[in-house]
Amino acid sequence: MTTVEALYDLCVEELFLDHPDLKGPCAEAAQQLERSCVQHAQQERLKEQQNMLAIIDSQRVLNIMAELDQNKEARSPLFRFVRRYMKMVLLIYTFICATRDGHWELSLSSLDALCKHFFAHGKHKYARLVPLYLAQMAALQVTDQDIHQ
Repeated sequence: MTTVEALYDLCVEELFLDHPDLKGPCAEAAQQLERSCVQHAQQERLKEQQNMLAIIDSQRVLNIMAELDQNKEARSPLFRFVRRYMKMVLLIYTFICATRDGHWELSLSSLDALCKHFFAHGKHKYARLVPLYLAQMAALQVTDQDIHQ
């Protein structure tokens, strides 16, 4: 996870170089969120998380980041590779956390997204059995609602 964090730091640094007006509000919200995490105040942390999401939304940070990705990916095969690597690692991390924490729908959706990687990397057994498993889990809602809930 440290590698992905370092790569995200580089991406954010590049974003702030192209859009310096975003750095102030985002950095302030991140510092407030960090302080609430250090203090172990759950209500304060939740409030600061909502504040951070509101700032990201109001400043259109995700849209600007997507534009940056498109521009950089078109010019640099290395950047395209690194971003795909980051997305795949985060997808695996999402699957592990969702499975561990019992988030059933998130676990199934992340496994579904991982399925293409099984085909791409020659994991034929997983590539064959995961779609079957996902179909069985989707059918479970109709065939046996007690187990599904």
